[in-house]
Amino acid sequence: MRSVEDPQAAFVSIPDIAGHNLGNEALSKLISVAAATLDSDLATARACIERAAELLRVTDETCPVPAASAIRGGLAPWQQRNVAAYVAAHIASTIRVCDLARVARLSVGHFFRAFRESFGEPPFAHIARQRIQRAQSLMLSSRASLSQIAVDCGMCDQAHFTRVFRRIVGINPGAWRRQSSARDANIKKSSSITARHVTSVQNGSRHARA
Repeated sequence: MRSVEDPQAAFVSIPDIAGHNLGNEALSKLISVAAATLDSDLATARACIERAAELLRVTDETCPVPAASAIRGGLAPWQQRNVAAYVAAHIASTIRVCDLARVARLSVGHFFRAFRESFGEPPFAHIARQRIQRAQSLMLSSRASLSQIAVDCGMCDQAHFTRVFRRIVGINPGAWRRQSSARDANIKKSSSITARHVTSVQNGSRHARA
């Protein structure tokens, strides 16, 4: 018959774990005890499984990526991609630096420094710039009101949106929308005139050859 270890021996105090190897040893012991007591002592087996899950969670949070190897001076390519994807996916809601640091698996302090090195600006400035770029896209592709666009881009209200937009772009969003729409209309008109001119020249050339 399989011997069962003392369940209490497997319950290593999480704060006392000093390294990755010790964490693996404790995890292995917890799984072993859970497997051995699964049929005879369900409560102990469940407790071991819960402690193992806690150990995995704490290990992941406290030892995500060694700071020294987290790309000297900046974020790794995978970290940049994940952070950019997170910002894009949550552009309409609140984005906290601690959330971005968790995505990059870095402490907040290390993440802040690495982010600035990689993106050339602090996280909050980058997020604000991404919100404004999204707002510009919406202003040109839809007829939504500025107040609605402000909400869709994670701004508190239209006044907040206007302040941030003016700071980054240099003019009010309403004026920018009018100017951009007029410029696009002129470009389309010019393209249409050019296309008609080319067609006319081609038709004239055909008639001349005939």
